[in-house]
Amino acid sequence: MGNLEEKCLRFVLHYYQKNKLDTQKALKDFKDKHQISECNKNIARFWWVFTGVAAAIFIVLFIQYQFYEEKEWTEVTADSHSVVYLLPDSSSVILFPHSSIRFYSESYRLSCREVQMRGRVSFSVKHDISRPFTVKGELSQVKVLGTCFTIDESRIDTAFIRVDSGKVQFSIIGQPDTLILTEGMTVEAVKGQHKLQVMKRSMTGNFIFDNTPLSVVLDELSRYYKVRLAVDYPNKRLTANFRSKSLDEIIEIIEKVLNVNIEKVR
Repeated sequence: MGNLEEKCLRFVLHYYQKNKLDTQKALKDFKDKHQISECNKNIARFWWVFTGVAAAIFIVLFIQYQFYEEKEWTEVTADSHSVVYLLPDSSSVILFPHSSIRFYSESYRLSCREVQMRGRVSFSVKHDISRPFTVKGELSQVKVLGTCFTIDESRIDTAFIRVDSGKVQFSIIGQPDTLILTEGMTVEAVKGQHKLQVMKRSMTGNFIFDNTPLSVVLDELSRYYKVRLAVDYPNKRLTANFRSKSLDEIIEIIEKVLNVNIEKVR
């Protein structure tokens, strides 16, 4: 034994006291001081493993869901040339350049005829009273049973709709008011403005209103008959169908149905 080893041994034997160099006891004292138990360690280890497994499962399910969603959508896009497309119910669509439509293939065939669009698109809808046809743009929404019409949202924050035949229910997305449009009518809707602007009126003199604010009704009648109309309760709503009636007859009917007073303003 060398001198160094001998000195070390003497040092240990001289200063050794029972339990003073017990590493297991020191580790136990440290755990007791910081309230660390084997149970807590096991629980912590379990939660770390559980969290990792749950995250992995979520990622897999999310990827499968995304794949399913993308698989369900059918999308048609027109680039530099117009595209004619036949929907599953034989309704036809003309997509003008830089426009697109998309729809859920399965639900369109079985239950709900709903199409989302961008740009300018013309629709010729096959009549099906059991399944109304709905078109949703970025600004406007149209519901029909069977008709021909064109929606143009190619201009920023502005939507135009022109009805070529039949009738449609037109509204601005997010607004409760609706307007029934008939053959020959063209309407403009501007984002941020609640009032719909009738650009071209029906030349037949027929008016169809479905829960329409009375102020909108009088605006349409005023434009057609070229007279300014005022009413004492403009927020009341009207559901009616006027076919080839004179303005005085229409005013009389509205006044009786809604109990209001309508005046021609000079």
